[in-house]
Amino acid sequence: MGCILSLISSCAPTSINKSGRIPVIYLSEAEDPIALDQIELLLNEAELSENPSSTMLKIAILFAKSGSQKRSEDALKLITPEVLSDQKFIEYSLLKIELSLRSYNPNAAKKVINHVRFELLESSMSRKNRQQVLSLRADINNELGYPVDGIRNLTELSLLLESQSDSLKIHNRIWRELTSLPFDTLLECAKDKHYSVGEWCNLARQMRNFQNNRDVQMSLFLKWKAEESQHPASQIPPSWLVDLEKKWLPYAQVAILLPMQGQYRGPSQTFLDGVLNAYYELYEQESSSLPEIRVYDTSVQTIQKVYSDAVQEGADIVIGGIRESEAAALSNLTIASLPTITLNSINNSGSFDSPNLYQFINAQYDEILQIGDKAKRHGFKRAIVIFPDQKWGYQASRNFSDYWTETGGTIVNQTPYSETTKDFTQHLKSPFNIDLSEKRAVNIKRFVNSQVVASPRRRQDIDFAVIFGYPEKARQIKPALDFLYAADLPVFATSRIYNGIYQDDLNRDLSNIRFTSMPWTMPKQIPRKLQSDHEMHVAYKQLYARGYDSLLLLRNLETLKLNTDYTVFGATGELSLVNRTIKRRVHWAHFQDGKARSLP
Repeated sequence: MGCILSLISSCAPTSINKSGRIPVIYLSEAEDPIALDQIELLLNEAELSENPSSTMLKIAILFAKSGSQKRSEDALKLITPEVLSDQKFIEYSLLKIELSLRSYNPNAAKKVINHVRFELLESSMSRKNRQQVLSLRADINNELGYPVDGIRNLTELSLLLESQSDSLKIHNRIWRELTSLPFDTLLECAKDKHYSVGEWCNLARQMRNFQNNRDVQMSLFLKWKAEESQHPASQIPPSWLVDLEKKWLPYAQVAILLPMQGQYRGPSQTFLDGVLNAYYELYEQESSSLPEIRVYDTSVQTIQKVYSDAVQEGADIVIGGIRESEAAALSNLTIASLPTITLNSINNSGSFDSPNLYQFINAQYDEILQIGDKAKRHGFKRAIVIFPDQKWGYQASRNFSDYWTETGGTIVNQTPYSETTKDFTQHLKSPFNIDLSEKRAVNIKRFVNSQVVASPRRRQDIDFAVIFGYPEKARQIKPALDFLYAADLPVFATSRIYNGIYQDDLNRDLSNIRFTSMPWTMPKQIPRKLQSDHEMHVAYKQLYARGYDSLLLLRNLETLKLNTDYTVFGATGELSLVNRTIKRRVHWAHFQDGKARSLP
């Protein structure tokens, strides 16, 4: 049994992992049944121990190391922290914080780390414990939506490190956090009174202004580095900034393959206008590496023929496949001879084999996963999904339902609606069991007491609702929910619910809906406002933004391939490259008093 307890001394990691975290304990992903059986014996011994809380702490640590987080949490509940020595109290608190973060409960972690006794002990902690605390504080602040506070924690942590490799990991983490911040946050953060934090943000702000222009970024960094030679990022630059010095020729000729006639003319022109918006911004920077853009019409020729023509005419990279059939045709090329970004999904994963083929699709899938993760963090279990009876609506509902059930949630009801639906109060009565409640009230009056005043009640087994739809329908759905006694029900939606236009009078009907917001819709989240038509439908505005981001992607494709942990902050969200698919992550917003406001 002593050999098991000896593991305690080695349970706390001493090095920083690749992600820039200092885990309190290496929590196993798989349970060790032999170790768990041995630990069970310790539980019996704990009752006979002179200091059962101290023994129980050892058991909690061993449970965590052995892959049983739930048992570790249960063991911690049996501890009386007041009787622990100072060092044991620190170990108890650190483990509890780590487990809370693992359980997506940053508020519980914050409560522990801000405990009076724990804060009093911080100044006398060992260097290793202080490093762990700062790493945990950064995690908590990021989870709670206070990334700048997290960067302050990481900046302080870097001063406690002795190894240059550890400092680099922390600097890389700081830079990743900075690349995910909206531009307005960087502007505010650059004014931070703490020199180190302010200059980190100032450097990120300068880089953000010229995401399309690697040459300018390099010049700005060298100038900043010379002026701020004592700054940590100057002495140990993040890997991303070091990689700026690596030379590769930018794509000189870009082939854009679009159906410019027929029913796809409007969407294709909108996408192309977005590309040109980004192109003219680059032109105004007097870049020496301005690419040549050639547009090829796929309306009258097959995309394979047009692709071949583009190759023969000297294209370096191809963007195309806005139609599903065209994306499939590109994926079926034996080998894509050029880097090729498709604009629609490639359903046959077996054909997605060419190392030159990339996907940048318009699906809501990434945002749907974010909604699921957000709901899970709130502790919600049971959902109702309301969606349009169109292809994209059924796909969105199916994607959310699959993800939600895979993660242990329950779908109580999936309710489609048509474009012709006018009265959502009637349409949603059945899913919320209001009609059954009304029938019960009628029966009570008829058979029990005609004088009874009975108010209908909605079903109480729904934790939250997800609405898929554009603003016009969502403005009818939310008031209907309020009328049907569901005003207190949390409601989530994707970015399609907001068109980026301040319409206080209309958007009051969307009050309290939380949604995944694209940066182009929120003030100053990107350095320059998009030049799309104010009157465009949301779907077209998002297509325009995707055109804008397509040029941003091709200008940063090599960087994203080299730094898979990093993102490019585009008009449609934070863009990263995962298995040759462009992933989007967006920030959260909600409607309040008719205005869309960012959420932490």
